[in-house]
Amino acid sequence: MDRVGLKLEAKRIINSHFPFFILLFLPAIIIQLGYSVAYSMNPLHETDMNHAFNQIIQGTARFGSNEMLNLWGISTFISIISGLLLSGMMFVCIDIIRNKTKFDQPVTKSFTILNHGQYFMGAIMIGILTTVLTLLWSILFIVPGIIKGFAYSQALNIYRDSVDAGKPIGYLEAITRSRQMMVGHKMTYFIMDLSFIGWYILNSFTYGILLLWLQPYFQLSFANFYVKVAQLSEDK
Repeated sequence: MDRVGLKLEAKRIINSHFPFFILLFLPAIIIQLGYSVAYSMNPLHETDMNHAFNQIIQGTARFGSNEMLNLWGISTFISIISGLLLSGMMFVCIDIIRNKTKFDQPVTKSFTILNHGQYFMGAIMIGILTTVLTLLWSILFIVPGIIKGFAYSQALNIYRDSVDAGKPIGYLEAITRSRQMMVGHKMTYFIMDLSFIGWYILNSFTYGILLLWLQPYFQLSFANFYVKVAQLSEDK
């Protein structure tokens, strides 16, 4: 698979409809940047982290009683909300690659995941299942866990396609199909992932402003990846 071609096509689409993508991804970016700013204004000391860790180990952890625990709770909540929004935005990007949607109503489309009950539940359940399965593999060895993470990466997209086709599949079935679909493509996925590291390092020097272009670029590139891999899987 031509990784460079996938990314070039994503760039072409973004550059042709940049205002649309800014508005589409703006809610998720605002959440991410807002949390980063709040965290930077309230740094925690190592003693706070040690105290919170000891509370967790001893089973005495209570949110509200320790600033670090509060931060972890807020961070987890924000990560879930941001992840859900980005999942819906990925669906929009997939539809764009497939020419199934127009470049309109970007703000409404930002909340795609929240506007469809099956999408929302699928994202929650598949997210939980893939996290648990990946962690279980990681207990054995780190590398197998990472590989399984790549193998399960397309499960939600597969589930969403089944819902749109009127033939919804189970959450575990979606994970199984993702694992099968990613056979022979995990290295491509991994290298594509690595290719964005430089961009995210550069973003850190722009105080997050680059995310307005980088987040759509990343999502659209991997949406393109999914569409192409799904086509190859159907052709087998």
